[in-house]
Amino acid sequence: MGIHPKNIYINGRFLTQPITGVQRYSLELLRYFNIFMEEKSYFENVKLICLAPHEDFVANPQWKNIEIRKIGFWKKNAWEQLDLPLYIKGQLLFSPANTGPFYYANQVVTIHDASVFAVPFAYSFAFRTKHRFIIRQLAQRSTRILTDSIFSQHELARYLGTRLERFSVIPLGSDHICAIEPDQGILQRYRLELKKYLLIVASRSPHKNFEGIVKAVKLLGTDFKIVAVGGSFSKIFKQTKSGLLPPNMIVCDYVTDQELKALYQNALGLIYPSIYEGFGLPPLEAMQCGCPVLCSQAASLPEVVGAAAVYFDPFDIENIAGVINSFLSNPMLQNQLREKGLAHSAGFKWLTTAQKTFEYLLNDLTKEMITN
Repeated sequence: MGIHPKNIYINGRFLTQPITGVQRYSLELLRYFNIFMEEKSYFENVKLICLAPHEDFVANPQWKNIEIRKIGFWKKNAWEQLDLPLYIKGQLLFSPANTGPFYYANQVVTIHDASVFAVPFAYSFAFRTKHRFIIRQLAQRSTRILTDSIFSQHELARYLGTRLERFSVIPLGSDHICAIEPDQGILQRYRLELKKYLLIVASRSPHKNFEGIVKAVKLLGTDFKIVAVGGSFSKIFKQTKSGLLPPNMIVCDYVTDQELKALYQNALGLIYPSIYEGFGLPPLEAMQCGCPVLCSQAASLPEVVGAAAVYFDPFDIENIAGVINSFLSNPMLQNQLREKGLAHSAGFKWLTTAQKTFEYLLNDLTKEMITN
């Protein structure tokens, strides 16, 4: 009598969402899960099924060993809370993108940060109210909670009033950027010259501190170009009111991964001004591309970026301007940061993130099988 395969279901709602850091994390994990499943002798009794609503996909991954199955009637949040848990009927669920069915217990969920609690002013009332409720319920019911940094572990434990041991810390990778072919066309489109501009990667949400950078650039009074990249996501985030931009600032809004890599590779440096991050991928992406980093010293960023950046106080406009000015006038510092960044970012690999995550899922699946 054969052993019936055991399913691990994956909450695939992220496939229908714009690709930001959370969706990048989900896609990279499943890319490696798909590779792991090639080891048929070890995983012959485990099947991975990614469930998604009947919506258009933003990402269309080609996974040989993970089935993508569209299910249910509802869309978006209603699908996640109603269709998804009813379909899987108590079996193990992995929700990698901050939310999941809040009353479903047999679930491993990744909560990337505590921003809806820590920086409520950054979100619309509806978004933060909904997500605070869901996260609180997930923290109480889920079998395991993953998060990205020690900082986020402590923040979540504090805001949710639970013990630190409820949260398992697994840092993210950044080496996905290495496999992307850069699209140099964006340089011609915006008339950008090699190492003649500084790059900012940040949405217009207040906690990304775009307004602080605008004020600092105005204070500098330099004609050195500043290129800002990042979407607005107005239904989620409240928007900053930066007023007139300085004449040397170029705003690109959305760019493709290929265009972003070209911008990283050709920039003199990246400015990352956030006042709150649970991890912060752009500084590591920039480092992987040989782009020096000027970074806020807030939240998780010193933990993630380490000694491979120069830091500024994101709440002190004069300090931001001073750090930028010192960087622009110091070629030796630029070269040192470039070398430090390449070495530091090499330690953040998606393979490691995926291996640790997959081990947790298999352990929880084994416990479930023993219990049943």
